[in-house]
Amino acid sequence: MARGGDDGQRPDENYEEKVHPAGMMRRGALRMLHPHCWPGIESLKKRIGKGAMGLAMTRPGFRDPNPLARVMAYLREDGRPDAVSGLTVAIMGVPQAMAYALIAGLPPIYGLYTAIVTCVVAAVVGSSNHLVTGPTNALCMVILSLTAPLPAKYGLSLFEIVLLLTFLTGLIQLGFGLLRMGAIVRYVSNAVVVGFTAGAGILIATNQLKNIMGIELDSHGERFHEVIWETFRKIPETNVHALGLGVLTALLVIYLPKVNKRLPGALLGVVITTLVAYLFGWHEASMGDRKVEIVRDIEPISSNFDLFHLPQFLTEPNFQLVRELGSGALALALLGLIEAASIARAVAATSGQRLNYTREFVGQGAANIAGSFFSCFAGSGSFTRTAVCFRSGGRTRMAAVFSAIWTTLTVLLLASWANFIPKASLAGILVVIAYSMIDKHRLALAWKTSRNSRFILFGTLGSTLLLPLEFAIFVGVGLSIVILLRVTGRTRLTQLVPRHGGGFEELPFQRAAPSPVVTVNMEGALYFAAAEDLDHELLGAITPETRVVVLRMKRLRAVGSTAMAILGHFWELLRKRNIYLVVCGIERELHDAMTHSGLRERIGEENIFWADNKLHQSTELALARAGNIVENEDAVALQENSEHAARDAEARFTARDILNRRAIRFGNEHQLREAIWLMSEMHKHSNPATPQPLFLQDNEARLFGQLSPWRLIYQLMRELDHDHLSAIDDKNLGECLRVHLTRRINAIARQDLPDLTADSSLGELLQAMLKHGDPVLPICDREGRIMGLVEQFPLLRALASKLEQEEASA
Repeated sequence: MARGGDDGQRPDENYEEKVHPAGMMRRGALRMLHPHCWPGIESLKKRIGKGAMGLAMTRPGFRDPNPLARVMAYLREDGRPDAVSGLTVAIMGVPQAMAYALIAGLPPIYGLYTAIVTCVVAAVVGSSNHLVTGPTNALCMVILSLTAPLPAKYGLSLFEIVLLLTFLTGLIQLGFGLLRMGAIVRYVSNAVVVGFTAGAGILIATNQLKNIMGIELDSHGERFHEVIWETFRKIPETNVHALGLGVLTALLVIYLPKVNKRLPGALLGVVITTLVAYLFGWHEASMGDRKVEIVRDIEPISSNFDLFHLPQFLTEPNFQLVRELGSGALALALLGLIEAASIARAVAATSGQRLNYTREFVGQGAANIAGSFFSCFAGSGSFTRTAVCFRSGGRTRMAAVFSAIWTTLTVLLLASWANFIPKASLAGILVVIAYSMIDKHRLALAWKTSRNSRFILFGTLGSTLLLPLEFAIFVGVGLSIVILLRVTGRTRLTQLVPRHGGGFEELPFQRAAPSPVVTVNMEGALYFAAAEDLDHELLGAITPETRVVVLRMKRLRAVGSTAMAILGHFWELLRKRNIYLVVCGIERELHDAMTHSGLRERIGEENIFWADNKLHQSTELALARAGNIVENEDAVALQENSEHAARDAEARFTARDILNRRAIRFGNEHQLREAIWLMSEMHKHSNPATPQPLFLQDNEARLFGQLSPWRLIYQLMRELDHDHLSAIDDKNLGECLRVHLTRRINAIARQDLPDLTADSSLGELLQAMLKHGDPVLPICDREGRIMGLVEQFPLLRALASKLEQEEASA
């Protein structure tokens, strides 16, 4: 339902673009890209001014045309909650961003730059009100894997290679957005994300062990087992000061929030361990081998805030390097989009916001492209910072912008202090984060859900640990696509059996009792892979009694020429067996395909039934047509073999002669309340003088037992004595019975049923009815599947007929 404005009128559908702060700034930024904006610097300044003014605009519903009034309205309504939320995000995000830079192999200052620039651009261009973009652990791990061996190979600094990778990543993401490929993330299963994230967490933890232990590895192994082996060899060289700081930081990050949820564990952990290292002088060169490495030793953080940097790939392009980074940039782009989309979707499910994934993709691409010019590495949506933004009361995209502003102030005011942060402290934070990346609940969910999920999960996890990370992503996506094709590459076939009183019962394929008319329900895709051998699979439902096959095809999709050829061959196989084919549920797409392939002409217009809005309408018409075909063939056969038919009339009487095929079948796993409801509905549409029981069947459609109305009532009342029943009122009776309603009916059904088939004689039927005392007898086929039933009155008439024949012969 559309949400009204303050005046009760319907709000403008494009309010995001017109009155929202970030939407206004986005429009200002887009105007700057127009060619007419570039001839004059004054025109450019005006457009920048308009975009900046748009940042202060109000929430949906405010329509004051005065920009200043809108700014004041925003500050009055949402300004304070957004500013407080942004501060909360920054308090947690500053040490996190510095630590993530270490994962990527870069100085911590570049993590702060990424948390500022990409956050602002993504918030302005994107659509999510709460998504906070910046450095993420998984992306940083991929960046390290992609770029670590390249500086020595190309003679370039790691920083310049990372900027090029960031630019290429943003370009690919922007392309996905402009081409409206937001749906691409649907083809990456949850098991891929869980497996890759868990593997990345393990790699992050193992790669940070050297920083916590204060050691240097002789070889920079890129594989999991190489890092573990090198770290194990260096244990005797562990720096106890660094180890103590790293462990202390990790403990503070874990336990401080448990003391008080409002305490920023990461920030306080860094502050406390920095003070310890500074006061004891562990950062000084005089400590020798026991010296603790600090941020200043990697690259000093300057308060000059020198953000803008023209990347070297613009002045000295290296196309060979671009080609080498291409596949990695694609993997990084996909991972970043998957992270951003899944995080934004998770928060939007709670906040109720409707997301525009195309715009979100454009926002992520624009953020990374802009970041490559402002000393940033590739970033994406951060789950922890986004969750904090939402839970701390952020209302608009300005909350993310405020977090960038607070981070900027931190760099300007506390740069000199940040230089003394021990590297081991940041590594301690990363180990805790890495542990949290191994989501045990989601891992268990992927493991328990299905065999396909387990296959994808461990395939992705194993690839993450054993292969370069960019290949691991492609392996996971490839496995998802293979499983998707495997699942959709098989059309689901079931059989429909008409039920007494209307409707159909759906049974597993090849589990229905033999019948002159076989109704097959087809669902799913019917493209070339799914159509392979479909004709021979359909033949499996045919029995010697089959004379008409009805195909219900309403739920079919993606029908191609291969499917038409297969169905045409199936029609030919049926005609060779003198079996008719009737199709129903035909939609326009399928009808056109049948017409163009000639299948419509071969089947015959009288045997084709269009889909109808009324459920099963076309199926009922198709069954009526099939019944008419059977009746006509029976009439012809009877006329041609009248003498043989006369002899059959004097032949031995069997259950087939009085078989009623309207047996009520019901699954044996249903509950008692469902059986009561079904019997009450049956009573409305049947003869109350001869109530039918429910015939229970198992998953293989075999007869399991029988449940009559009398047996059901008896089982409900057996635990209540006579005196209790006479004294209880209707309300209390309902409460007493309610506890039994969830019982499984297979526990109370009668299972000692007679073994009768359609060939059972009159004597066998009478003996079974006398022995079991039931007015209705189930008749099954050779496989134990119920074909129908024999009732007492038709049996009595058959007995009377036999007596008359005996008297006449005498």
